[in-house]
Amino acid sequence: MKIRYQKVSGWLLTAFLSVLGFSSCEPWDMPVEYGTPNANYSVKGRVTDNSNMPIPGIQVTIGKSGLPQDSYYDFKTLTTDANGQFVKSYIREFPRDISFSLTFEDVDGSLNGEFATKEQTVEIKTTELKDGSSSWYKGEATKEITVKLNSK
Repeated sequence: MKIRYQKVSGWLLTAFLSVLGFSSCEPWDMPVEYGTPNANYSVKGRVTDNSNMPIPGIQVTIGKSGLPQDSYYDFKTLTTDANGQFVKSYIREFPRDISFSLTFEDVDGSLNGEFATKEQTVEIKTTELKDGSSSWYKGEATKEITVKLNSK
């Protein structure tokens, strides 16, 4: 009697929930994906002087101008390493063409020479995205730049 009551109440509950719009998944149903289309964008750079020698300790600031209003970019300041190199990566939801400015500033005084501040704009187009999947991941794009700073 108890088992029969559980089966009947289970069927009634299932019927009630399906009237409300809830149903169970069947194994032959198409899977549903949840998420947001996204892509990885990277900027790799090298800062040199006029004789192509790397300059360590140059402050690289990412400007907000040109970036979409709904972007969640990390605007932390970077510093070039001993080889004058820096890398900055972003994950962009709803991939589209982006453009932003980078400011290169010598902040260590005369430690490694004195160099004038320079600003450069970086553009990355969605046509540059590679290795995406047929799903939400649209791929990655890396822009490599070399910046020459003039002595003061």
